[in-house]
Amino acid sequence: MDIVQMSLSASVLIVAVAIIRAITLHKLPKKTFLVLWGVVLCRLLIPFSIPSRFSFYTGIDTVKHIFAERTAVSSPAGMAAIPNMANIPGMGEAIGGGAPAVSISPIEIVWLIGMCACALFFIVTYIKCHREFKMALPAPNDFAARWLREHSLRRPVQIRQSDRIKAPLTYGIFCPVILLPRKTDWMDETKLCYMLTHEFTHIRRFDTLTKLVLAAAVCVHWFNPFVWAMYTLANRDIELSCDETVVRTFGETVKSAYASMLVSMEETKSGLMPLVNHFSKNAIEERIVSIMKIKKPSFVGVLLALALVIGTTTVFATNAASAAAINTTKANYNANYVGAAENLTTDFSQYKEYGLIYDKVANKLTYQGKLVRYFEDFYPLEEGNQAGIDFFDKDGIIDVHAIRDLTPAKNSDGSINPAGKLVGLEQSSQGDFDSRDISRFLNPTEMEAISADSSSGTPADGSSTAQELSQRTRGSTSPNNYNAYSSEGMITPDELAKVYAVYEPFGLTYNKKQNCLYYDGKLVREFIDILSSNGEALESGKFKGSMRQFGSPDGKGEVDIKAVRDYTKLNADGEGELIGIEVVK
Repeated sequence: MDIVQMSLSASVLIVAVAIIRAITLHKLPKKTFLVLWGVVLCRLLIPFSIPSRFSFYTGIDTVKHIFAERTAVSSPAGMAAIPNMANIPGMGEAIGGGAPAVSISPIEIVWLIGMCACALFFIVTYIKCHREFKMALPAPNDFAARWLREHSLRRPVQIRQSDRIKAPLTYGIFCPVILLPRKTDWMDETKLCYMLTHEFTHIRRFDTLTKLVLAAAVCVHWFNPFVWAMYTLANRDIELSCDETVVRTFGETVKSAYASMLVSMEETKSGLMPLVNHFSKNAIEERIVSIMKIKKPSFVGVLLALALVIGTTTVFATNAASAAAINTTKANYNANYVGAAENLTTDFSQYKEYGLIYDKVANKLTYQGKLVRYFEDFYPLEEGNQAGIDFFDKDGIIDVHAIRDLTPAKNSDGSINPAGKLVGLEQSSQGDFDSRDISRFLNPTEMEAISADSSSGTPADGSSTAQELSQRTRGSTSPNNYNAYSSEGMITPDELAKVYAVYEPFGLTYNKKQNCLYYDGKLVREFIDILSSNGEALESGKFKGSMRQFGSPDGKGEVDIKAVRDYTKLNADGEGELIGIEVVK
């Protein structure tokens, strides 16, 4: 998640909190809003968030998905047959890879300059104020010493006086200081108790540190007016919460006296002090009204505050539910059927750094400035399934495929992503294209029919699925030559295409029209795949047991290959995990 995304998502949360604040300011405990602003700060400064099915963004994604479905149905252009997992939130980062040299754009330079200027402003202002505060003198009064003894903390707290300020304030984190005006009336102990309790509350809650974090958020997101609004409102709520604590400490009978004390204070400011806590005269009317409306918190009010915090955080501070989307993708789309175009929401952004550009308006792909005819990126999932995307444009002039390191990679949440790592793109040969079956792009009606019946596990033409074909031929003592079955009419080319689809991530493709296999663009003469470890070699060089065997119909070909399986990892059918294909010499 980049700065702009963080800022935009936080803006939505800021608006939500501001609306809640406007409606319930005088009805809920003031700490409620401090907690909500804390959630906003996390959203602004932490570059990730927890996915939730109840997120506001999940609803947005659902609406976009419905719109995309309707758009895809009405669009004549064929898109990928198997859905793209890169558009699942967080997946692009999990399977993206090997980036070229990092460069800084002009926009990033402007952002850095703005951030540094904003930070410099806060730092210079704080240093200036701190130097003035250092010249303050200790309060020469027995009341101050007695009050400090009665309100001890683990951190040493001082009470000092200065002629540079007009209202009490607090500064410092580890050695906090309560700074009072030089003209403070030390005879009015009631008023002094109110002031010192207010400032002491700032110290106990580490409000100075909170203001530093608020300033940091403003520096990072200086370009966002919503963040500046958040800074102002959060500072107000810090003061309101301390006011509430004073009233709760001394009882509701002191509301009038405490409010009168605020009104009687001189409104003249002592200069700009953004990183200290003080009796701010900003929004003084809001403070007075809030003080006069303070009531003893009710059980219902506490529950409402808790519900608002949890609900607002769940809805506006979380991301769209990526886990559910991934599970849906794995469950509904695999190598056994071709998905309908209306089910797709393809995202080509992860390929941009390798030179592949998608024009959404024209529905065109270009690679290194050339119009793409066919693009594919398939990768294995679990239990022999695969996912990915492919794209066809009859007006294109080149073919491109993705290159992946199929070693399982770790996602940001620690889970294993079997798709591996995208490491680049490569132009395909004409032979590779000739071996492809693009009929599904030319006949979208057939695609929809296949997808419609796939939920029941049976393709629209009534043929068996790939798993059923594998089960039907497994266990024979003679070689399982799919070409022989096909020529006898037992297995159709469409069925064979589904069977061999599982090998596509490793470079093997099946040409239905020619009824032949290609491996890295070369015509395959013989292909053998021993599905389980009980396949045994005979003297004739044949195999018995659970296996598949392909022989070129005319006995010609350029290469002999075999599948490589890990028999320590078996699926439900007892088949070893397919990990590659190698040439037999």
